[in-house]
Amino acid sequence: MYQLLCKHCITLCATYLTSFFLPLVGRKPFLAAWNAPLDMCMLKYNINVSLDLFHISGSPRAVHTGQNVTIFYANRLGYYPFYNEQGVPINGGLPQNSSLEAHLHKARKDIAHFIPSEDFRGLAVIDWEFWRPQWDRNWNKKYIYRQRSSELIAQAYLNVTEKQVQELAHLRFEKSAKEFMQGTLKLGTQTRPHGLWGFYLYPDCHNYNVHAHDYNGTCPQQESKRNDQLFWLWNSSTALFPALAIRKGHMDSIRNLHFSQNRVLESLRLASLTSLPYELPTYVYTRLGYRDEAMAFLTQKDLIHTIGESAALGAAGFVIWGDLNLTSSRHNCSKVKAFLNHRLGQYITNVTRAAEICSDLLCQSNGRCVRRDPQAPHYLHLSRGSYRILSNRNGTFTVTGQPSKNEWQMLADKFRCHCYQGWRYNLNRKAMLANQKPEKVSSRRR
Repeated sequence: MYQLLCKHCITLCATYLTSFFLPLVGRKPFLAAWNAPLDMCMLKYNINVSLDLFHISGSPRAVHTGQNVTIFYANRLGYYPFYNEQGVPINGGLPQNSSLEAHLHKARKDIAHFIPSEDFRGLAVIDWEFWRPQWDRNWNKKYIYRQRSSELIAQAYLNVTEKQVQELAHLRFEKSAKEFMQGTLKLGTQTRPHGLWGFYLYPDCHNYNVHAHDYNGTCPQQESKRNDQLFWLWNSSTALFPALAIRKGHMDSIRNLHFSQNRVLESLRLASLTSLPYELPTYVYTRLGYRDEAMAFLTQKDLIHTIGESAALGAAGFVIWGDLNLTSSRHNCSKVKAFLNHRLGQYITNVTRAAEICSDLLCQSNGRCVRRDPQAPHYLHLSRGSYRILSNRNGTFTVTGQPSKNEWQMLADKFRCHCYQGWRYNLNRKAMLANQKPEKVSSRRR
């Protein structure tokens, strides 16, 4: 049986042109991360909620520093230029109307404050959502950035045509937006080189038309092309953080599956296009509840549609995000605790342990299992016939059992091994028959 498994992983590991980045924590192929202010439940209501389910965690509240999940909102990293909801410019409003030098000087201090350790080895997520770096993607409420950019040019150049105003405004906005985002990433990766840096919601598939009659979740072709044009952003990042915020109106629907599946696939596609010797790790942001009703928590099926789908497709992990609404009352805190101690906790334990077992069997712990057919309904779940998930009193879970021969065959048939950076499989036929382990190759960490 081991020879059979080795045959599968040896031949398929080598079919990928690039390897996966090494896991952030040990040999955990699918990382569970927490990024919500649950500490407020203890402070306000003396309700203690265990986060031991998660490999890493961090509260988004500004009072916390030195966390291994650190999110930088617009007011926490340098002088990010934007217009507030009243249309008032903050820090110049536009990237081309703000000092990049002053921004980076302030950002350096902010990084030192929120991430004091130079040996930081967590997730550093920049959440800048007021504008997008591509002119054509600033629509609806973001259209103000096109309007104000054009006004800035019209005021500076009196003898130019409207077309010239638009062209110049377009060029200057995109140039400055790129400099702000790329410069901030460069600063982060230079000052905290072992952290994984990226922007929240990037990449975005823009497949939001879930109400369409023929919706299948595919990223619009134009949006995929625009994502390709953001090569400079992916090449400057050390992780990607797409987001899956599904709607209660489509609870348990195939639409939620299609929405999530295509967003993760788009991130994985772009992760392989950089000039790095490995694919950027994708950490998928998700929520406890639905986008249109935050305190209505995800059903078992929608947990599979989001977290389960991410694991099966080859994401490096997921991050559960939440705001202060989760902790705004004793009732809400109790509801969150119950969800973590039952449905969510059981599912996280299930999928993370199943990902480890598959990695152990197909990759000998040196790679991540990836679904052979991205659209197939195959998931990294523990077999009920072989395993039991036991609930502990402290909010944690214990898995008992071991894989059967049938499970090994099933994994080999439905999943393939994608090696981590620095590992490859020897394709020598004799080595295959002898069940030779993956061999270490020279590697470098960015």
